[in-house]
Amino acid sequence: TSARSPSSSATCGTSRRGWESHAPAEVVRDLNTYFTLMEGAIRAHGGLVLQFIGDEIEAVFGAPVPEPRHADHAVAAGLEMRRRLAAWNETRRAAGSIAIRHGIGIHTGEVLAASIGSPQRLSYALVGDPVNLASRIQDLTKEVGAEVLVSGETVRRLHDPVALEALPAVRVKGRSAEVEIYRAA
Repeated sequence: TSARSPSSSATCGTSRRGWESHAPAEVVRDLNTYFTLMEGAIRAHGGLVLQFIGDEIEAVFGAPVPEPRHADHAVAAGLEMRRRLAAWNETRRAAGSIAIRHGIGIHTGEVLAASIGSPQRLSYALVGDPVNLASRIQDLTKEVGAEVLVSGETVRRLHDPVALEALPAVRVKGRSAEVEIYRAA
């Protein structure tokens, strides 16, 4: 089964500097805690986690059930994820652990939502340029020093006001046109 749907994709990746010296079991424990906190924020705003990929999360808002305010929900989830990580980092620092950083990229567009895979193993997935662009925007968070970056297309679909700072448009891998990006304040 597949359906085309306007939706907002969010990709979130962590920065694990300093974890190289930690035992694998500790890294797994921290990743599981991080994923639990972030998935809670995504679900609280009507999103669906599609997959965990290494230390990244791929989520969607507005699919499989269409939601006209998907852009608002995606941005609200991104801001909630930022708050949850800040609170967890306070606890981590108080216990003598390193802070974890992450970057969240949000983009909106029409995607194909479908079951993809082999007959033995299917996954619900999104296919389309908006998914790739959300990932590229997430990659930009390191370059511009932002936790949450939102594309211009997502901003144009927002119903609720959000404190955003326009940044210079950028070129990203795989696209000839520049992409408008905004940093969540």
